[in-house]
Amino acid sequence: MRMTELAKWIVLTALGIMTIAVYHPRYKHSRMEVRGFETFALAQSLAEHRGFSDPFQTLPTGPSAHFPPLYPAYLALVLMAFGSGAVGSNIIIWTVLLLLVLQLMMLPILAKDLGLGFWTGVLAALAWIAAGIPPNFFWESNLAAVLVIGIAFCMHGAISRPLSTSQILISSTLWGALLLLQPVAIGVLPFWLLLLHFRSQASRLQKIALGLLPMIFVAPWIARNFVRFHQPVFIRDNLGLELAVSNNPCAYPLFEDNDRSGCFALTHPNENYDEALKVQQLGEVAYNRVRLREAVNWITANPGAFATLSAQRFGAFWFPPRSENKSNGIIWRPFVVHLFTLLSIPALFFMWRNARPGAYVVLLWLAFFPPIYYFIQFMDRYRYPIFWATFLSGSYFIAEVVRGLLAGSRQAQGEVANRIR
Repeated sequence: MRMTELAKWIVLTALGIMTIAVYHPRYKHSRMEVRGFETFALAQSLAEHRGFSDPFQTLPTGPSAHFPPLYPAYLALVLMAFGSGAVGSNIIIWTVLLLLVLQLMMLPILAKDLGLGFWTGVLAALAWIAAGIPPNFFWESNLAAVLVIGIAFCMHGAISRPLSTSQILISSTLWGALLLLQPVAIGVLPFWLLLLHFRSQASRLQKIALGLLPMIFVAPWIARNFVRFHQPVFIRDNLGLELAVSNNPCAYPLFEDNDRSGCFALTHPNENYDEALKVQQLGEVAYNRVRLREAVNWITANPGAFATLSAQRFGAFWFPPRSENKSNGIIWRPFVVHLFTLLSIPALFFMWRNARPGAYVVLLWLAFFPPIYYFIQFMDRYRYPIFWATFLSGSYFIAEVVRGLLAGSRQAQGEVANRIR
């Protein structure tokens, strides 16, 4: 038993080393070129003690809830401690790489916990590396993926085992951090709580705590938004802008095409001076309400075009094309993602039969995390936080097929041996 466990730790260590070897960044001797990235603009504002404000490169537009606070706050801490030169740049780059290392090393442990088998998780990690999905330090995607995997452990534990107070606090903290990092995860939370109601061994008080505590963690930021904007804003306020940028006469389904065609520059305040001026004059929340009406009006007047764009974005999310825009996520070999996405469909049937609590966890993230991304321009980084679910599912299908073939081979050999006797 000890040798088996030692072998597994050796494999995990090898996965970490392989990840560093494959994605090893070159040491930067100069500051990063981050102009145009809202995350870094907000971080710079925080570092200069101007508050959480001015996310756009075109104009200072004032207090902001354009982006959730956690990742810009982390970047601001690095900038304040180490500056924006070579040292700060390399700390940010290497931190994100180490997050990816942690994520891939967690997959075998998660797979074992979900009832899919340690080696299924090893195959899933190797599939990520084979797909060639490098870490992205411009955005929060890699940190979000680590938090989602941590939450997946907690979700499975809440279904299959009695909960302790410490487990509830850990789960709630992870959920609160994830919402402050990527609020789109709120789409998973209510369905998770509904599943808990019917399937969990937790007490009613524990279930209430699991739903309430994450909201307590994000409450200070919501209170900050109310104080700044004099109206409620749930974490971020940019939905109207994103819908309008993604649904208009010049829109393409992919950000890369919108950027190349100039449509993005025509419609987004980060590149359009007139739009930034409107944000400055109206205030960010009021501006986003205007953009939301604009988007709804266009969608209502053009339902066919909207349906086509949404279908194309749906396809791009699950079967992403090769992107040349490294700053917004890139997949070197998307055909690997396509393969494992297809394999994950029959895999879910095997999981439902053999490891149902694990199937619940994977299905919740695959079903309820992505929907908003079907309605806004697609970037590869949007898929990063749930790639683990696709790769784990696809790997489980492969493992089950191999297991079945080996069992069939052993049975055939036994029948031959019986006939010889």
